[in-house]
Amino acid sequence: MKPLFATLPLVLAAACASPAPRPAETPAMAECRAEAERSPGAQAMFSRMNLDNVNNRDRVEREREQIVNRAYADCLTRRGIVRGGGVEPVRRSGF
Repeated sequence: MKPLFATLPLVLAAACASPAPRPAETPAMAECRAEAERSPGAQAMFSRMNLDNVNNRDRVEREREQIVNRAYADCLTRRGIVRGGGVEPVRRSGF
């Protein structure tokens, strides 16, 4: 039992370690991010938002985030910049 307690601090320290640093954003990436924020689909989501309804606001913000991320990825692809990753994020259900 004693070796288990000896390794516990190492396991906890590894779990709390910070993730790998993200690469710096290039000017082209910053332009794509700004273009994605200005995309018509992202702007149209604001007209669908009901600030008095928390569920609606959360759902519309998630949908807008997906639209912005897709527009950002499309812009990077048009410019020939490869976006890292390759795994689509998990979409939370609205329930």
